[in-house]
Amino acid sequence: MATDVLTGMRVFAAVVDAGSFAAAADKLDLSRGMTSRYVAQIESHLGVRLLNRTTRRQSLTEAGEDYYQRATQVLAMVEEAEQSAAKGSAEPRGTLRVNAPVAFGIRHLGPAIGAWLQRCPQVKADLTLNDRIVDLVEEGFDVAVRIARRIDPGLVARPVTRARMVVCASPAYLKRRGTPKSPADIARHNCLTYAYAGQSEWRLTRNGRNQVVKVSGNVHGNNGDILCSVAADGVGVIAQPTFLVYELLREKKLVRVLEGWEVDGYTLYAVYPSRQFLTPKVRSFIDFLVERFGQNPYWDKGID
Repeated sequence: MATDVLTGMRVFAAVVDAGSFAAAADKLDLSRGMTSRYVAQIESHLGVRLLNRTTRRQSLTEAGEDYYQRATQVLAMVEEAEQSAAKGSAEPRGTLRVNAPVAFGIRHLGPAIGAWLQRCPQVKADLTLNDRIVDLVEEGFDVAVRIARRIDPGLVARPVTRARMVVCASPAYLKRRGTPKSPADIARHNCLTYAYAGQSEWRLTRNGRNQVVKVSGNVHGNNGDILCSVAADGVGVIAQPTFLVYELLREKKLVRVLEGWEVDGYTLYAVYPSRQFLTPKVRSFIDFLVERFGQNPYWDKGID
């Protein structure tokens, strides 16, 4: 990834001004690890050490002193230019680099981005889909969509909507194997599990009551759409988010089992590196996602 020189320059100047990485991190609303990473990237980009660091203190090297003096001049000019430009327009513009999970990206984020671009004609979208957790700074993403129960420290996360999890199977499978009546019954069924969630156990909840069930089966995969397709073909039981199974449920290709019980759900977040440098394009995109999906997303309508 090309080094974000301007942001790294800002972070480096803040570290010098504050006297420590910890104080600069607080001022910039970044984690200390991310603050250190920005400075390290600048040093790597320049090929010189800017700061001498020990556990007790830090000091500028000769190269660091020179770079700091020049950086503060550049940052002052950039701030003046930004303020001048902001007076004329705060319209989102430029390229927005977005990362998202594969299945959600194809089904829901793609159409959402298309609608958002209609509102923001000065923006281009660069969308990367994968199910691994990316490093936003290292890989140069402006924003990522994460489906999680919690977000790692050091990132800013805005909740967008919920991601309910339901247990379901095909009518043909239930006719052949019987319908589970209680969470304990699930352990005796062929359960199709999702790799990234570590689904060796399903934690089921109803009316504040929790029950953990160990599950196993003959299909284990890293893509929810594939598991839904296999389940619809009558192979086994799945616990998947409603944003994946809602159409299969409405078409009766899958039916919910254990009515009233749900696997612990997730929250869909928009994640970005820092509040400090939030651009109009990122702010506009996140606001649009919250508006489009909301707390009662369209995929949950008609699902009890």
